[in-house]
Amino acid sequence: MGLSPVSTLRVAAVPFDARCGDAPHNVAQIVATLERAAAYGIRLAVFPEASVSGVSIGARERRAQLDVLAEPFEGASIAAVAQAVERTGVAAGIGWLERGIDGRLFNSYAVCMPDGRRVRHRQLVSAGHRSIAGGATFTVFDTGWGIHAGILVGADNHASENARMTALMGANLLIAPYRANRVTQAKASGGADTRQLLSRTWPGRALDNGTFVVFSDGGDDEADGAQPRGMAMIVDPHGRLLADNGQSAYAGTSADAPFVCAELDLALARENIGRHWRATRRPALYRGLADAAAEVVAPPERRAVTSRGSLALSVAVVRRTPPVA
Repeated sequence: MGLSPVSTLRVAAVPFDARCGDAPHNVAQIVATLERAAAYGIRLAVFPEASVSGVSIGARERRAQLDVLAEPFEGASIAAVAQAVERTGVAAGIGWLERGIDGRLFNSYAVCMPDGRRVRHRQLVSAGHRSIAGGATFTVFDTGWGIHAGILVGADNHASENARMTALMGANLLIAPYRANRVTQAKASGGADTRQLLSRTWPGRALDNGTFVVFSDGGDDEADGAQPRGMAMIVDPHGRLLADNGQSAYAGTSADAPFVCAELDLALARENIGRHWRATRRPALYRGLADAAAEVVAPPERRAVTSRGSLALSVAVVRRTPPVA
């Protein structure tokens, strides 16, 4: 049965801590969270990157280790979550290490819909491991609720062009799962927390692109227990923060809920200042963005100078000598 358009959509961002390599445990926790979300009338719950496999992919894992954790798109974990989605009516976005039919591995994300559909996105950006292949396409789909959703997983969220492309393809809701780990922390400029940096970029990107953003981060299971684990935030197309770990715009959520949630006014998805700003774009001027050489700043344009209408000038420096008395 298909889904019907709605005027408002209640969504949740889940700062979920997955257990590394323990898919059955993680799936059970995801299912329990969906059942809890259903009690609050939530229609879409966004879990972090790798929320099923629980592995933060870095350069140190061996291929044999990753093979043990990988599952196909049609595997048991996705199927179990899909069944819970159909039972509870809460759509779920979940991340896992995917084994493709050709044996290649992908850092992937699936959105299971209550009408039985399953949408998959494979991370576009290198996952930092030579055994992990990159996806080749952006992912935008019609939710059936009157809004189109795009998916960017993990490091896909680092480049602003990726968020813009999903918007240009029609997305007005960006699902942005992430998973912080020590590898990404080490690479961050000045030791900054990359998820904190991302949390500061979302209001601007939401405003620029005219999209809602649902961001969820799962943290590193090897991080110091004193450090904050996951992050979650929801932003509207005007760049306004609707909910984060410290608050929820939906007053009916109790303080101990394992997620933050907000009510999305879908009228904003169709009419917002970001859409008007995008209408002023001049794509022909931006072709250099697709060229790797565009990273090199071109020298200023040299303009030809002719003698017509010119005025010849000569300059002299004159030193005045005072008169002799």
